[in-house]
Amino acid sequence: MNYVIVILFWLFSHMALADHASATFETGSAGAIMTVPGTTLPKGKFVIGSSIQFIENDEISDGELERLGALDEDVHSTESLLNVSANIAYGVTDNLTIGLVLPYIERSNVREAHNDMGVGEAELAGDSKGLGDMSLFSQFRFYHDESSDIAIIAGIKTPTGETKERENDGALFESEQQPGSGSWDPFVGLSFNRSFNGIGISSNVLYTFLTEGQQQTNLGDIFNYNFAVSYRAFSPEGNHGHQQHDHGLGIIDYVDLVLELNGDHRERVEINGMSEENTGGHTLYISPGIRLSLGHSWSVYSSVGLPVVNDLNGTQSEPDYRLIAGISKSF
Repeated sequence: MNYVIVILFWLFSHMALADHASATFETGSAGAIMTVPGTTLPKGKFVIGSSIQFIENDEISDGELERLGALDEDVHSTESLLNVSANIAYGVTDNLTIGLVLPYIERSNVREAHNDMGVGEAELAGDSKGLGDMSLFSQFRFYHDESSDIAIIAGIKTPTGETKERENDGALFESEQQPGSGSWDPFVGLSFNRSFNGIGISSNVLYTFLTEGQQQTNLGDIFNYNFAVSYRAFSPEGNHGHQQHDHGLGIIDYVDLVLELNGDHRERVEINGMSEENTGGHTLYISPGIRLSLGHSWSVYSSVGLPVVNDLNGTQSEPDYRLIAGISKSF
């Protein structure tokens, strides 16, 4: 099956900064995992899928949180982030795909710097978990030839996520740690792909305009950029589309090996119009991965992200690694 989409969370649980997931849509049948290619679904094609993203962070020590608390710095540390997404997409025409993504988000072992009458403390706030913000998206392909595609991506993240999660002491988690943001955030971007001799190249850029949400907080605009190279490592001879699908799930139609660069830049968080120093910055992952296309139009994939740039503002818990896995089926 040559057309399978798995729309990973739009994460517009946003990007891979500290305890945020990575922003991406996958809109091609092969190759890149995090990078959005220019391919769209054929008219009438319908896809459902699910993806999991896990980020393990380098936590900030209690001693450092105590020191920062004494200075009245607003700093938090998060052990890990789990993002599980349900996805759906539909080909309105051969050049227009629409879809939505609904994530469930869990931040584990959130700790905060606290000032108690001039004495710094490291407080355990607990876990923040719940449904995240649903995103609606569209992709319009305006250029297509035998080997390449270029498309526009546009959509909006809606304020449907949980914004009332509470810490162990009963106080509300700050908006940055809530599963939902409470804001309407439009996004727009471009995607491209080209293939030749079993090699695929794809890239995309995406910009999200953040607006003010819960707790008078603006989480900061996001610029996301990706580049991927894929190699068709396996494609059985004699595979002529639907003929092999009759053998059922488990027949491998192809195996693609992928290497990506996934970058994100985020502006600082603003609360009541005031910029928060220990937020925002730039992260870049190098991400090897694999994608398999199976019989009956199933697709599975996995990726490991290793940060090569962690240029975060101020003091934040930096990501150690990122694991991604997903599955989809087309109809």
